[in-house]
Amino acid sequence: MTGTTPRTFGLLTALAAAGLFAAACGGGNSGGTTAAPPAAPTHLTDSKGDTIYLFAADHDGQSACAASCASYWPPVAAGTPLTGPAQGSVGAITRPDGSKQETLAGHPLYRYIGDKSAGQTNGQGLNLNGGLWWMVASDGTAITTTSSAPAGGYGGGSY
Repeated sequence: MTGTTPRTFGLLTALAAAGLFAAACGGGNSGGTTAAPPAAPTHLTDSKGDTIYLFAADHDGQSACAASCASYWPPVAAGTPLTGPAQGSVGAITRPDGSKQETLAGHPLYRYIGDKSAGQTNGQGLNLNGGLWWMVASDGTAITTTSSAPAGGYGGGSY
């Protein structure tokens, strides 16, 4: 090899080895990798993506949320399609006003007016209207974990 000194050859060899090492370790982005698909929702929603809640103050399958409470926490009408396979028993109760409300595993179901768009969970963990409000898992149980900041920036308030 004319014009190539042992020092230059050694430098080229080191660079080639570094390139092979980086490629073997995944140091480069070939563009062939894709992101993992988003996780399925961990809580029930309706067909519009609105979060479904239960009220901890409800007892014996009856709603304890009426009048002004129901204006902030509208009952889910009986027959409303829910996302995901509901693993608990789906049913309905008759509310004091005569309307039918959807239940899951014996819990009356609600939406929250503080959720302004699909996927928001601003009602999660709120202590309003005489009890705690929780998102509902597909088996009808309460999801009792809360985050430090509500999604969407709206924290509810006292009603």
